[in-house]
Amino acid sequence: MTVAPKRFAAVSLFSGCGGMDLGAEMSDRARVVWAIDNEHWAVETYRRNLGDHITEGDITETPVPRVPCDILLAGPPCQDYSTLWNHDGLITARGNLFRQVARFLDSLRPAAFVLENVPGLLSANKGMAWTLVRHALKAPSSFAELGSPARRRGGVHYDISAQVVDMADLGVPQHRERLMVMGIRRDLGVRPPVIPTPFQGAPSTVHDALDVNPIPDDAPNHEKGQDSADVVERMKLIPPGCNYEVIPNGHPLAVKGLISHVYRRLDPDRPSYTIIAGGGGGTHGYHHVEPRRLTNREKARLQGFPDDFVFEYGEGARDYRSAYPRVRRQVGNAVPPPAAAVIVEALARVLDSAGVMGRSHRELVAARTGRETPKALQGGLRRAAVS
Repeated sequence: MTVAPKRFAAVSLFSGCGGMDLGAEMSDRARVVWAIDNEHWAVETYRRNLGDHITEGDITETPVPRVPCDILLAGPPCQDYSTLWNHDGLITARGNLFRQVARFLDSLRPAAFVLENVPGLLSANKGMAWTLVRHALKAPSSFAELGSPARRRGGVHYDISAQVVDMADLGVPQHRERLMVMGIRRDLGVRPPVIPTPFQGAPSTVHDALDVNPIPDDAPNHEKGQDSADVVERMKLIPPGCNYEVIPNGHPLAVKGLISHVYRRLDPDRPSYTIIAGGGGGTHGYHHVEPRRLTNREKARLQGFPDDFVFEYGEGARDYRSAYPRVRRQVGNAVPPPAAAVIVEALARVLDSAGVMGRSHRELVAARTGRETPKALQGGLRRAAVS
């Protein structure tokens, strides 16, 4: 009889609504035992769909929890590294949140970690941002406070890899380039894996995601009728796969746009373009058949979320101005779960080859529910001990 491999305990930082965590658990190789985010409605969504093991709070003021951790997952805010925005990177407090990843690595000493961000991290601040982030991830103890547990035990070091991946190559019906940084503790003697791209050359399309199994009109987070009459008429002038540029100059519905996403309709025969957290100025993302913006449920499908994953927005926020953007931010900021599943599975196989032990179901449940015993915690630390 084949014995299923044990799963690894994961801790999740900047968890959002849980896209990366859902994917990690979909791989059946990891179970998230503790998570944190500071965005209220994302946390409420996480709790509804994944569990109560998430903390709502400011990570800079939150102590590292006493939980077992084999894999650290992190998706720090990417806006300050994006080339679509100011590309301020290290200039901002938000751009320095990678230091919190180093703090958790220093304290928990997991066997491995996964960090997701935008490719712009590599070029922000003329390359200085990536140099500093890379150093913090390779030698997190150098960023720890004097007297920290890791400093007292000796520094921990990671061998890291950085790979820009189009999520469409990992089974997501969306072109979404992201920088995936993986690290494995150096004492384990193995390198991080190259992320496989099983769908390269044969991606899932918009048609596959939205047309083969249409979303019922009464599905949660499936808000239609949000556009003005002018927008509806404008979209009727734009064929699938095209944008505002096809409307002749001088036409009463013509607009000016700075990026190709403006009033751009999906192409049913290709993966979607990147789903974003914003939506003003004609950048909501627009349906390929109906002359309207995409609903949040449609965006969630293009991100790879299952239909039973419901996004919270508050019972008192049923009007467009508050409900729609609350969910839109959650969906657009998420790591696509199918991509996370591929990445965590590849990482788990490398940990298997290095002899890293998994956790029993009992251990994982105890850690997740806060019933971890001191003895079990010590066992986790022994697994993570640097030789």
